[in-house]
Amino acid sequence: MELEDLLQQAQCLTNDTRMDEDMPRVDRTISQVLQATQELHSRVTLTGTHDLKAHMLLGSKGVDLPKLSQKLETLSARKTFEPLDPVSDTDVHAFLKNERENAILSVIDETNRGIFESVERHKWRRIYAEWGEEKESLLNALIGPKQNEFPDVRRQTVLTTLAETPMPSSRLSRTEELYAQEIASYNQSQIQRGHRPNLLAAFANLAAEKFDNQLVSEMWSVLQFMADNAPPSRTSDAIKSRLATQKFVQQARTYLERRYKQYINTVIKENPLQAQRGGIPNVYSSVNSFVSINFAVPATLVGLLDVYNGLPLWALVYYSLRCGDLGAAVRYLKETGVCYDLYRLLLMMKEGTKGEQYSRLEGALKLEYNSKLRNCSDPYKKAVFAYVLACDPHNSHAELMRSIDDFLWMQLSILRQQDGREYNVEQLTYSGLQSLILEKYGENYFNAREKAPLYFSVLVLTGQFESAIEFLARTEDNRPHAVHMAIALNEIHMLGTPSSMHHPLISVNPEDPAPMKRLNLVRMLVTYAKCFEITNTSEALQYYFLLRHFKDDNGRSLMLSCVSDLLVENCDQKMIDLIFGDKDDNSGQTGIFAQFHTMDFDKYMLAGMVGDELTYRSNFETAIWLYFIGGQLDKVMRLVCSLLSQVVQQPPTESSMRTRLRQIIIHLEDLRSVQRVDVEPHVLATYTMLTQLLVFFDHYHKNESQQASEVLANFRITPNDCSEVEECVANLKSLCPEVTKVLPDILLAAMDLIYEEYTKIKGNGGSRSSFDSRESTQTDDWKNENKEGILRHLRTKAKALTNMAATVAYRMPTATNKRLVQLEILMH
Repeated sequence: MELEDLLQQAQCLTNDTRMDEDMPRVDRTISQVLQATQELHSRVTLTGTHDLKAHMLLGSKGVDLPKLSQKLETLSARKTFEPLDPVSDTDVHAFLKNERENAILSVIDETNRGIFESVERHKWRRIYAEWGEEKESLLNALIGPKQNEFPDVRRQTVLTTLAETPMPSSRLSRTEELYAQEIASYNQSQIQRGHRPNLLAAFANLAAEKFDNQLVSEMWSVLQFMADNAPPSRTSDAIKSRLATQKFVQQARTYLERRYKQYINTVIKENPLQAQRGGIPNVYSSVNSFVSINFAVPATLVGLLDVYNGLPLWALVYYSLRCGDLGAAVRYLKETGVCYDLYRLLLMMKEGTKGEQYSRLEGALKLEYNSKLRNCSDPYKKAVFAYVLACDPHNSHAELMRSIDDFLWMQLSILRQQDGREYNVEQLTYSGLQSLILEKYGENYFNAREKAPLYFSVLVLTGQFESAIEFLARTEDNRPHAVHMAIALNEIHMLGTPSSMHHPLISVNPEDPAPMKRLNLVRMLVTYAKCFEITNTSEALQYYFLLRHFKDDNGRSLMLSCVSDLLVENCDQKMIDLIFGDKDDNSGQTGIFAQFHTMDFDKYMLAGMVGDELTYRSNFETAIWLYFIGGQLDKVMRLVCSLLSQVVQQPPTESSMRTRLRQIIIHLEDLRSVQRVDVEPHVLATYTMLTQLLVFFDHYHKNESQQASEVLANFRITPNDCSEVEECVANLKSLCPEVTKVLPDILLAAMDLIYEEYTKIKGNGGSRSSFDSRESTQTDDWKNENKEGILRHLRTKAKALTNMAATVAYRMPTATNKRLVQLEILMH
């Protein structure tokens, strides 16, 4: 563009900016324009900074600001109730006003809420009705052909009868039933033959043969292998004996080494051409073939030292040690002649000779490892030195750790005993390894929720049986296995249990080294057995028998306590017959509990325990029958006295407690005729008195006055005249309080008999008195006594009864005294 064109465009722009008004044109300098701009900027900054930022933010997010402003203008806020102004406590008028308005507002709000809830209910009711109609129409569309379309088809109705209290025949799964059968067989072996079979081995065989679960079989296998080292003494503490020896460490390493040998043989069988196996079938040749397979490609030898016949020497030595064969490792070192000191040290380890020379060689190799080999490029050589010298626990040897078995084997190999540690060198102890597995790594590291068998095996291999079983018991599927693992370990005295059965399932004993825990076997087993003790009572008792050596708070066998609790909570006749057998069977060999007869307890002891507990809970009737089973007739007599004193005065009715007590008394008298009962004299006298009162009231309620009067006369329960009152009161003092409780009813019944006799004689004249039984054997001269003498005698008896009611040391009911006095007055 030329200069003339630019000038022409500038003039055009200048003409466009000129105004048509007749106003003088003001030209501003640059400084004036700058000043005006600053004033305008300061004004905008002071008044609209936040609005400007808000517009910039909304604009950057793509919001249409003009439309938003229009929408906000059209919105109207919902009318709400404004909060009331606070008032002072002394402003009564304002306070009452606020209270009135608050009441009105609460009513409005409650009504509003109620309307919304009602509308919501009506809405859903209508929706459910529509859904029901739709389902009905769909089901109607699925109706099959009509009966008349197939006239030859006959339909039969099958009647179904359900029990009043339906209950599953068994609550045990197939796995639990197999375990229960094994437990029953184990218990019978101990009871009948006195032989204690290996329950852990039996369970392991059961899992391998009957369970279609390879993981469960492996869990039992590792537990059985680790539990082979039973404590030398059954009285020693399981945890202390477990930590006091290196046998568990060696056992775990042996298990891992056997598993690795199986893995090597599997790899060799899958690659026979590359393995080129030959010679004597031993670890030496197997390792040689395995290394040939892994290092068939020359690139895999990069960084490895001391290659021997095309194979890395230290890999050969490492895999020999990994298989637990020190002889093969020594042979490889001897053939190559590399690291003579290490060869001599491994040879001493193999032969088990340790002394000054061994310590000197070990010290020299540790110096070499710390100065040269710590940064060595050959991971196999570092791992071999760490294994032999039991050092460098912080080196994870990640290049060689291809599984948790490799890691655990390495950690177990570099362990040192607590008393053999060198405190100037970092070394790993057994307790340190246990804490590393359980606390530092824990369940999250091993993904224990999805890999429960793996985490269980790791805990077992590190000697933490209790923590492993507690972890396994958290899931429903593995709980039966965990319970029976705990039982099997406890039977060989390898389970750490707390001192009290009230401890939680897993607890810590301050005397145990960290992180060892103790498992409450009692709580675990009882909780497990209670799930099926009603439907599978026989199986539940087999589990309770395993607790016979444990003691409860009262020093009793825990087995008896568990069975007693079962009977107390479910004490019906069916359960009693199931446990103790039919009461009519005198052989004593029926019932489930008969098979658990030992020198420590029997069914008679159990029946007595259950009877005592039922008596404590005031279930006297059931307790009586259990005392019959237990042969404790003295306690039966006491309970009969207690119950009879409550109902002896009642009229006999069918299926009443009084009628049931009569059957109990008959059974008790039959047993007393053949069995001696050691009971206190006052209890026997009370029992005899109450049984006679039972006969008395039977006659009384049948209106058999003569027989009732004879019972009272024979046992001198009530006086015939005022001179016998003191004697009758003294007789009552020698009896138990049960008789005194019945005394008001006795006196009322006796007074009724006297009054009835009085009215009969007075009305019929000269009639014979049926109440005065003591003179019942007199001659016929008695019949000729005058009427007044008989009536006077009856009034004397009535007076004696009221005197006795006032003399006896018992507060008579007001109604009784009133009735006695009223009847006495009516006879005057």
